[in-house]
Amino acid sequence: MTWAAEMTAYVNAHSDHDLTLWRGDFGYPVGTVAWSAWVESLHAMNTGFERLIEDEGYHAMVEKGQEFITAPPQDLLREVMHGAPTGQAPPLGAVGTVTTAVMAGGKYSDAISWSIEMAELVEEVTKMPTGFLVDAYGTFGQVTWISVAPDAATADATAAAINGNDQYLKRLGDVGELFVPASGHRGLVTRIA
Repeated sequence: MTWAAEMTAYVNAHSDHDLTLWRGDFGYPVGTVAWSAWVESLHAMNTGFERLIEDEGYHAMVEKGQEFITAPPQDLLREVMHGAPTGQAPPLGAVGTVTTAVMAGGKYSDAISWSIEMAELVEEVTKMPTGFLVDAYGTFGQVTWISVAPDAATADATAAAINGNDQYLKRLGDVGELFVPASGHRGLVTRIA
């Protein structure tokens, strides 16, 4: 965790992007960390990280991290369909709920419409912004909902509110054949740097 926080600080100081560091608490292998950044495009992402390509300090940090990494890292690029960054990163200790599923073949349009409606409903009930994103690479048809609360107490309150909401529960029942069976996954992350 110390190395991951040091890497976050280094990249933030030596690139044009602001990374946040998240610890996977539930739903991920123990010890999972994830870095996150909002970018306008693939081109903007590459341009923003360009200085790191020949940065010896960055490569030394990557080398140092090899003793902590037990599996090859995986990058994800997601396109926002609903919700947008507020311009300010969530505070340290913020708690995010990350839900993924894979849309069923031939159901993409209906699945995206349903997914945006669900994100809007979650926002209405919890008063927390909820993003809906389509994964640009990786598993074809995978989508992601992300909702971030400023702290664990708020995350508890919003979970209770949404899980006790009749309209939410009814809409879950309406999902029908929009997603591949058993493709859903939910994880909880906490911002640590």
